[in-house]
Amino acid sequence: MASDRGALELCVFVLVHALVVQAQWAIEDDGCRTPDRGVGTCISIQSCKPMMDVLEVVPQPLPPKIVNLLKSYQCGYSGTDPKVCCPKTPIKIDGVTSMKHGALPQPPDVSKHRNLNLLPQECGHLDTGDRIINGNKTGLFEFPWMALLSYRTNRGPDFKCGASILNNRYILTAAHCISHLKFSLLGVRVGEHNIKTRIDCEIKDGEQICAPPFKDLSIEEIIPHPNYNAKAFTNDIGLLRVSSMDLTQENVKPVCLPLGKTRNYNFTGRNCVVTGWGATETGRSSIELLQVQIPAVPQEECVEIYKNLTSVTHRQMCAGGKTKSDSCAGDSGGPLHVVAYLNEDTRLVQQGVVSFGPRDCGREGIPGVYTRVAYYMDWILDNMKP
Repeated sequence: MASDRGALELCVFVLVHALVVQAQWAIEDDGCRTPDRGVGTCISIQSCKPMMDVLEVVPQPLPPKIVNLLKSYQCGYSGTDPKVCCPKTPIKIDGVTSMKHGALPQPPDVSKHRNLNLLPQECGHLDTGDRIINGNKTGLFEFPWMALLSYRTNRGPDFKCGASILNNRYILTAAHCISHLKFSLLGVRVGEHNIKTRIDCEIKDGEQICAPPFKDLSIEEIIPHPNYNAKAFTNDIGLLRVSSMDLTQENVKPVCLPLGKTRNYNFTGRNCVVTGWGATETGRSSIELLQVQIPAVPQEECVEIYKNLTSVTHRQMCAGGKTKSDSCAGDSGGPLHVVAYLNEDTRLVQQGVVSFGPRDCGREGIPGVYTRVAYYMDWILDNMKP
């Protein structure tokens, strides 16, 4: 996967190439006028922070509308390299710069939170050796932080929500999975892969490998977000404190949460990974853990799609809806991951919690909506204890 830096450098190269063909603003010395008639300084693109800030957040490849707007800032040359009229204030592009320049709040910085040490640094490891290349099936130890929530139904115990392991005592899920319930919550299962077998095994290099048995955990405390709104689908996140689990088991490990630079992850043009035993295109649940890669959907596009139902906020994100089956593997309350660099290694970081979406799984043109974990990191840590 290309790095953010590499993508930004490519973006700059494309823009520089476009600017070479068009010069619009005469300058005196280093002073210049921006397209909105403001005062700027004629300098190289790389030295213009407002321009670089825009290039960090615009979609890639650059849409023609944005290319044309940025061309209008070109003011001269340094040799053969074009220069831009760098404004003294942020460059405004509708639907692009608002999240960069403070119109929306940034995720909380929890780097000094008193409970940060409750989140293991050994988390979210990519098990490339156990990856199944074809289809949506998962390897036995590929996503060991997956959990299932069981409920008491008229037909007996049943799994109706997913979740993820944070540490040996805490599970992350959606608030709608643990409050305002039709069925009472019974417990949490970890270390599961195939819900129909007691012991899960797979053949690897001609040899049968089996995982330790799953473990059913009792629930000690149910912690939905206090501002969860079931009608508006907001603040749809919650924690469960459970009986202690053994994180030394290969099939029971914690996921990583968005810390450091991953809390401001740029989803533009990126794919996310959703995992679960959720509804398939046939309308049934899968007996085996599935995974699927789904594209992140631009925030402004998602807001427009759901505007007649609810207000999608910066504390939510959208993904999927581009094909008929790309959003069918996840469970309510289950994780949406991205591959990111954290703790000096490439990890899977949980950026989202499955919240809501179209009633018909995999409906084209309608993405799923996920609670953005980064915006709740302070709340998560506030509610954890040893």
